[in-house]
Amino acid sequence: MFTKKFTVIISFFLIIAIGIGGMLGYYDARLEAAVTPKKQSMDKVKIKNEEDLTFDKDVVNILLVGSDNGAQGSEKGDHGRSDSMMVATINFKTKELKLTSFLRDMYVEIPGHGRNKLNAAYAFGGEALLYQTLAQNFNIKIDKFCVVDLAAFEKVINRIGGIEMTLEQREAEYLNTTNYISKKKYRNVKVGKQTLNGNQALGYARVRHVFSKKYGVEEFGRTGRQRAVMQATFQKMLQQNPLDLVDIAIDALGDVSTDMDATYIKKLILSVAQMGTTEIDQLRVPIENTYKTAVAGSYPPCGYVFFVNFKANQEALKYFMFNKGKRQDFAKNYGGADAAETCGYPSKYDYNRSKGDSGNIFNSSNTTEGE
Repeated sequence: MFTKKFTVIISFFLIIAIGIGGMLGYYDARLEAAVTPKKQSMDKVKIKNEEDLTFDKDVVNILLVGSDNGAQGSEKGDHGRSDSMMVATINFKTKELKLTSFLRDMYVEIPGHGRNKLNAAYAFGGEALLYQTLAQNFNIKIDKFCVVDLAAFEKVINRIGGIEMTLEQREAEYLNTTNYISKKKYRNVKVGKQTLNGNQALGYARVRHVFSKKYGVEEFGRTGRQRAVMQATFQKMLQQNPLDLVDIAIDALGDVSTDMDATYIKKLILSVAQMGTTEIDQLRVPIENTYKTAVAGSYPPCGYVFFVNFKANQEALKYFMFNKGKRQDFAKNYGGADAAETCGYPSKYDYNRSKGDSGNIFNSSNTTEGE
């Protein structure tokens, strides 16, 4: 699932780069041994009308994927549906780090497969098809990719001593009475602020069907918890000994599938280290008021889906990722939810926005709980 993977990816690309760039020479041999780049590369993926994609020579976009089957099997094309699809953006001109999450239930055009949920793209064709799908629907260029396995998530959280989270009563009760926390001995979380270990944090971030006063319910609640876990992990890792962070990151590479080789990774880390940035700006796509929801089960075989106003989200991504265009009310100026593509079935759906849509954010979050 998403939360099995995303924290280690972010820590790998961003955390160890902060203040430790000069130490990398000591770890060169271990880094070379840990990294085995995949033959599949984003540079070689054929994109229709690639010249029309939004890009900037000073911006690097890295596709981050968390799949049901993890990093294993992707060489054979045996992909699970990706429950997490994010793009980490590094802007060397503005010295900004950004993270965009794409909701898996968006109803999109998947090249060669017709319309389906976004997370089906990875199942049908791995990283390459997922990139083609994001490029075709959202007009963004992606430079590199990473897929991370479950083992990395718990390993990293446990090695930094757990993370501090605040749980609501419904969340605590749900976690203690379901198998979201996979190890029974850890189903003892409580209401309020506490330290969660890797297994508990994984369970918390996977929760989808429990309403949260802060994040809402369903996909909105789940992605809200994911951002909170990410921010808590980010802050906790900043408190660690730099040498320990390097060890953690290199060990985690064993659970990472990527098209980046050791030389590229070292260059990336050193460049980010020189930026001195410690905050991550975040965005959720679709942005607020630019989509309509279909009632669960009313649209077989997909069930619950989001119909999206692609133009509004393309313009928002252009501004957020590449600083192109101007900040504006993208929903209002590009037709809002009424311009969402409903595929000609307007009578079958509930077009009310889902409860708890705390939505997208164009801001940095430096608190433990995220937004």
